[in-house]
Amino acid sequence: MASKMEETTTKEKMEKPDVDINSNPSVSSHSDLLEALSKMKELPDILQEGILFMGGGVAILLQAAIPGVIKEPQASEDLAVHLLENIQTTTSYIFCLTFGSKAQRKSLLDMLNRGGHLLNGSDPIFRLWVTATLYATATDIYQRIYGRVDYRTAERVYEEYTLLVSALNIPPELWPKDRQKFWTYWDDTIVNIRDCPFRGLEKDLVLNFKRLPGWIRFMKPFLRVLTSEMLPPNVRKGYGLKSSKARRALYRVTLGFAVAVYPTFPKSIRSYPQRFYLKKLEITLGGAASA
Repeated sequence: MASKMEETTTKEKMEKPDVDINSNPSVSSHSDLLEALSKMKELPDILQEGILFMGGGVAILLQAAIPGVIKEPQASEDLAVHLLENIQTTTSYIFCLTFGSKAQRKSLLDMLNRGGHLLNGSDPIFRLWVTATLYATATDIYQRIYGRVDYRTAERVYEEYTLLVSALNIPPELWPKDRQKFWTYWDDTIVNIRDCPFRGLEKDLVLNFKRLPGWIRFMKPFLRVLTSEMLPPNVRKGYGLKSSKARRALYRVTLGFAVAVYPTFPKSIRSYPQRFYLKKLEITLGGAASA
């Protein structure tokens, strides 16, 4: 798995963002946050791509890889269900905050501020790690398909993602202030993973694929290979998963096919997952106005 979004050799001076989230401590207020979310430019271009779900299994296994972070539920199968539900719920929130109407965003922020989030009752370190895995896997998958992004875009994507982190009530003192600090935190965390506490989790995730939408279940055989090969080697070993020449070959063929074919799909198909989860969230929000 790529350790960071790649930079150009000559680091261009960034344009000043519409809302400077690092220097504006009041951005967490409803009005400022809503305004900042509406001005995001780079992150929506990435998050609209349904191919990002290819990294869902990687994100889940990384979330459960750190001993002591996840304490409940104890059974691996129950944990698989919990994490599958959590990643879908969190993803739907991210889609709403990124693509929803102002009314939908406001309704979601109100709900989150009331504690209506699966992660709200969990350990802050776990909440941080979950959010970090989603950022890392999404940017990694995007670049595997579309190629490396330049330094300026990478910086802006991180700034805009930090808005989502704020909206999801991740303690601001925990989230790395800039992209360089994020990847230092990420690499330090990954390198220290040894024996993963839930070694049977990958199989339990596969057994619970029936809980996922049909368009994800359709990709099940390929996702299992992609997930194993995309994990950092020490994490793959920690789960007792093995690589082989055949698996690596299938991984290269599958990824090569995705790189060649996926970008040719019309946007209406590529963005279907975000519309699917946004519509699903509307029920939870009580049919928030779409205007």
